[in-house]
Amino acid sequence: MYAKDITTREEITELMQPGGPAAIIDFWAAWCGPCRAMAPHFEEAARQMEEEDVTFYKLDTQKHPELAKAFNVRSLPTVMAIHDGQIQDVFIGARDAHSLTQIAKTLVSRASGEGFLKRIFGGNNKAS
Repeated sequence: MYAKDITTREEITELMQPGGPAAIIDFWAAWCGPCRAMAPHFEEAARQMEEEDVTFYKLDTQKHPELAKAFNVRSLPTVMAIHDGQIQDVFIGARDAHSLTQIAKTLVSRASGEGFLKRIFGGNNKAS
């Protein structure tokens, strides 16, 4: 498995500290049909991004409601992009592998300090 399970408060604390790593977290539950449908897509995106500076995590809200509560998750599945201890983006609803990979690539670009125009257009962004 490429995505890692979050099961402890210490893991959350590590992710949410200033200077924390780039991470994509899938908040899910076994009873949630869309969560189960998205699971192989999340794993595939994690596999595709394995060499990048981002880690994919899964947090089972049914087994660890106290951990999910800190994020005020109200709908499942919820995907959060996190970097430097801050929530960068929140996506509610199932996503396919392509969408999840794009979310991760944008997060990696932000984490590496790339500006908005470079993320959109690539290159050096100098006016001609």
